[in-house]
Order: sequence, then C-alpha cells, then structure tokens
Amino acid sequence: MDQKEIRSFTERYLQCHDCHIIESAPTHIVTQLSIHADKDLLNRPFYWMFVERMNMEPQPAQLCFCFDADLRPEHGRVEHLFYGSPRFAQMLNSAQKNGQFVRLYQQPQGWERRNYISKPYTPWLGINFKISYICDQKMDRISYVGINLQNGEVRDGFYQMIQSLSWTSKLPAQRHILSPRLTIPEAVGELEYYLQEQIENEDLTWADEAMQRLEAELNQLDSYYPDETSMSEETRKEKKQRRRETIWQYHPRVEIKTINSGLFYIEQLPESGQH
Repeated sequence: MDQKEIRSFTERYLQCHDCHIIESAPTHIVTQLSIHADKDLLNRPFYWMFVERMNMEPQPAQLCFCFDADLRPEHGRVEHLFYGSPRFAQMLNSAQKNGQFVRLYQQPQGWERRNYISKPYTPWLGINFKISYICDQKMDRISYVGINLQNGEVRDGFYQMIQSLSWTSKLPAQRHILSPRLTIPEAVGELEYYLQEQIENEDLTWADEAMQRLEAELNQLDSYYPDETSMSEETRKEKKQRRRETIWQYHPRVEIKTINSGLFYIEQLPESGQH
C-alpha cells in the first residue's frame, strides 16, 4: 500500500468509528478518537477499567496522524503512519475484527422510493484479499474482487465500483432479492481460481531471482560443512536444521488471506472494471 492508500484507509477507518476530524491537511490528520477507537488503538485497558468502574467522564485521546515523515506538523502527539508501522497495523487489526463481514442493500434514490413496482436486487459476494509475495523479501497487495451470485461474473476492483453507491443495512421497501445460483462456498472457490490464474500470469521474475539467491545460500551452507562423512550426529542435525530454515526463508511462495467480505444486494452495478 502506498501513502495515498494509507491515508484513504485511515480516513475511512476514522469515519466508520465515529472519530471527530479536527484538522485535515495534505500531509496529516488531527483527530479526536471515539471511545471505541481509543480502546482498539491505544491499548490502555486499565484506564478504561478505572473510568468505567468510577463512572467518570471518559476522555479519549487526540492524535495527529502524519503521512509524510519529512513534513511532520508541530503538534503534541504526532504518529507517522505507513504500511508496517505499529499504529497502522493496529488499525488493520481493528478493522478486520469489527468489519469482517457485512450485509448491505443498495439504497434507492429518493424519487425511487415512491415507486410501487418491486424491483430486484442481484446478490454479489465481495471479498478483500491480501496477497503476499514472500521469499527473503516480502511484498503485499490488496485485491478487491466481487462475484455475481446469479451468473458467476467476476469483477476486479469491486470495492472501487460500489463505494459511490449509497447503502442501508435493511432491505428497502418495494425491493426483492433474486435467488442466488451460486452458494457462498462455490463463489469463494471461483474467486480463488480467478486469483490463482491472475497470479500465474504475472511477471514471476521475483520468484526466479529468489530461487537464485536460495541456491547461492545453500551452496554457501554446504561450504561450511564440506565433509559429511566425518560429521558427528549433532553436526548433521544442525546442518539439516539450517538447510530447512534457509529454504523456508528464501523459497518463493504466495500467500492469500481474506481481510473482510460481504454480501451486497445491488440493483445495478456501475459499468467499470474487468470481467
């Protein structure tokens, strides 16, 4: 994730957790945390235990999140947010814990609510995947993918398509849901196959280079133990263990994890993205 994506996620996180934005500048955000966000991000359980037991007025913290380390504002408590920073990791964990699955319905426009003809909603399954390319180095990317449970159509960039729509947690009046033809497990399998095919068609130079570094490391390891015939059992076990550790560290692999997901009932999906 680049700094632009870090900021976008931070703004959405603060909004979803009812945090008050005091100041929003190009390089930083000053926010008054909500009680819920303070409990999730600042890890001060004894303070909240004391406040709740004594029935005191809570005082959530005020923080300044900076997105450019070279342009830190003059503020009391400034934290540089970047991918891998402890505070941003806490945000990701909090978002994952509190929003792993949602069920939302597209909100009709005002004039549509007076329509007496029931309109259908198509069910879509949307999943945010974290794809990690791992060897002795690591790179992550987020893939937002959705699948139509009626016809199996897959859309990449699904979140970007639906974020412009208005949503409600309750089925609006004069709307009905089309019965899905794909079950959730079937839909998840289709998305996993889609991602696998996508990854296999990517540039795999990074994996080839990792294998070259692995081979060099194993050759160097062998040079430390040149004569296996004279090795003690303990030394042989040590070499075997170091070999396993080296292979685990350098051998290229791709790991895919689900960040969150949801069922979205949509009247019409905006025309963009890939099929």
